[in-house]
Amino acid sequence: MRGNKKTTYRVFLFLITVAATSWSCSTTRYVPDGQALLKKNTIQIKEKGVESAELEPIIKQQPNTRLLFLPLSLYVYNWGGLFKKIGEAPVLYNESEAYRSSQQMQLYLFNKGFFSAQVVHEKKFKNKRQNKVEVIYRVTLNEPYTVYDFSINNSSEAIDSMFANVVGYPTIKPGSLLDVNSLDQLREKISRDFRNNGFYDFTKDFITFDIDTISTPPRQASLRMNILPKPIKDGDSVRYVSLYPYKIQNVQIHLLPRRAELRTSPTEIKHRGYDLYIYQDNIFHPRVFTDAIEFQPGMYYSENRVRETFRHLNNLKLFTGTEINFRPKDPLSDLLTAEIRLSPESRQGISLSAEGSISSGQRGVSGSVSWLNRNTFGKGEIFSLSLTGLLEVQLSQGQTGGFNTLEIGAEAAITFPRFLLPFNTEGLLPKRMEPRSRLSTGIIRQQRFQFDRVVYRAGLNYQWKESTQKTHQIDLLELNYIRLFKIDPDFAQSAFLLFGFRDNFIAASRYTYTYNSQKPSYQPKALFFRGLIELAGTGFLPLIDALFDLPTDANNVSKLFGVAYAQYVKFEADIRRYYYFNKNNSLALRLFAGYTRPYGNSFDTTYAFQAPFEKRYFIGGANDLRAFRAFSIGPGTSPASLPINTAPIKLLTSLEYRFTVYKAFKSALFLDAGNIFYENLPIRGTDKMVKDYHPDQIITTNNFFSSLALGTGVGLRYDFDFFIIRVDVGIPLYNPAFASGERWISPTEVKYWVFQPGLGFPF
Repeated sequence: MRGNKKTTYRVFLFLITVAATSWSCSTTRYVPDGQALLKKNTIQIKEKGVESAELEPIIKQQPNTRLLFLPLSLYVYNWGGLFKKIGEAPVLYNESEAYRSSQQMQLYLFNKGFFSAQVVHEKKFKNKRQNKVEVIYRVTLNEPYTVYDFSINNSSEAIDSMFANVVGYPTIKPGSLLDVNSLDQLREKISRDFRNNGFYDFTKDFITFDIDTISTPPRQASLRMNILPKPIKDGDSVRYVSLYPYKIQNVQIHLLPRRAELRTSPTEIKHRGYDLYIYQDNIFHPRVFTDAIEFQPGMYYSENRVRETFRHLNNLKLFTGTEINFRPKDPLSDLLTAEIRLSPESRQGISLSAEGSISSGQRGVSGSVSWLNRNTFGKGEIFSLSLTGLLEVQLSQGQTGGFNTLEIGAEAAITFPRFLLPFNTEGLLPKRMEPRSRLSTGIIRQQRFQFDRVVYRAGLNYQWKESTQKTHQIDLLELNYIRLFKIDPDFAQSAFLLFGFRDNFIAASRYTYTYNSQKPSYQPKALFFRGLIELAGTGFLPLIDALFDLPTDANNVSKLFGVAYAQYVKFEADIRRYYYFNKNNSLALRLFAGYTRPYGNSFDTTYAFQAPFEKRYFIGGANDLRAFRAFSIGPGTSPASLPINTAPIKLLTSLEYRFTVYKAFKSALFLDAGNIFYENLPIRGTDKMVKDYHPDQIITTNNFFSSLALGTGVGLRYDFDFFIIRVDVGIPLYNPAFASGERWISPTEVKYWVFQPGLGFPF
């Protein structure tokens, strides 16, 4: 254990000072005479059947929020002045609020089937001055009512057919609780299922329940679900008809002008069964609309298809407003007319952004400007031209001064709302998959203290959605040409950086699969998974090499246009699991594994094979192993003496508990572990292995756990709704780069703490 008595003493003194300050800032400073501070709510339930956690959110008054068992937000409020706006005012006990809470609990239990439940409350003073109080809610459930039998009353053949053949008959088992809330959820589900299968005007108001407790055994009830007929106005009277499904007779698309004074008689166009009405000079191919609309004439109405159409049209980023309305042909008709009204966005646009960064020894500012041209070729394409710039002052390890880093880049890209293929793709994929293609090219100039280089890029990728949770992307071809102008001699002397920092050509293809079950609304748990497979230097490059017998260097590395081309295969898996206990508390877990295996032309005389620098891994930083700075750990147990340390294998796991401190102020406690490694490969042309040169950088079953860096820490976040600002304080616990016997680090050694600012959640 690395220790420092003086540092430990200072930390201990600091903690004593904080505790004394907190004690002196009495929590009852702003409690008026005759009133009491609410310290605690307690729910006592005599019988089994309901958990106290179900009733806690019903309580109107909640005690002041606490962090690590202390009401810190209340302490801040008690400092007075401006701190009163930041902190949280004391929650004073209110008898009427406690009574209302008791009544609301009783109503909740009644709806759960506990018709005879009783809830009473009692206040209990927690000190002699009687200015701190605990409220105890005593709950008596008594025996609940259960379902004796269940039946459906319906006179509509169409609804019977829908239940029997499409959505299935609802079942409520005898003996289950007579839960009114569950019955209301069943009404919502049935109405939603019917609206997705043609019943355009079906709402839960057409579903009622009759409860009979007279002709049944005690504490049981016969339950009957009724499907009511639909009222239709017929002159001065009202007729009642059975509900029936609707079909879409026609779909009208109205492209409106941006200014009302430009409206003229529309031009009518028919395309694949759709009717287009253009009120201005038409700049859109009809496919722009028909590819995005999920429903068409002859289909039954579906609420899901309407919702997906909204999403598709908005994702095109071509329209400022979207309206979708349906109207029956006449009151008794089962035919609908769909009307879609669209207002085009401005043809061109400019966006600016700027950002400051303070992380991992870097201080800098970056900015970008982008110019967009919408609907470039008339089929919804978006052309963009972006210019980016970055200026940083970096502090390398062991330096007290700084050095400037300059990075400038330009990119031209065009996004197609379809697959870019040499044949007509209209109707090739279901519209719900939203196929996209992106063709791009760019250049980046990087001037750092270690090197000066330029990177030329070009690529073509395809993306589509299998469902709202599953996304696929194929980078058919990604080209990178790296031209190195100069490199720092000390930086270049590291053998494992040699191949990555030379002139290089990368021709790669990649497949990425993403599964994300997270939702904007509350859910108990969610899963995120991203898997990646990448191949470089396969296909046409070896073929060109074989056909034209490309020149080679002294290491038998082939060169195309005087530059070595890379060959490697890469795999990645990123798994994240989220548990949401309530809206203020959650647990997030992450496991990341990455592996790059160079081969063939990616030859290195010391490490057998080397992938390009961009395709290797580093560890540390604001979104990674947060107790260590980026690039400062690994590989393995080797001393990380270089400013940039990378390797072809990476393993990382993280655990983070997230909670609300007060309103938009959030916090987190985290634990991270991981490292980067080399694989023990044979060195070409010799009888040696990589471990013969660098055994401390190789991953093995024997050294795996002793090679993992470990860190913990606490984070403070502020939630602006649309993004989060955070500062994490990383505290290293175990550093494998230290000498054996000195790797465990005391959390009180403040000199090892790392501050990691960032935006958004780390994962």
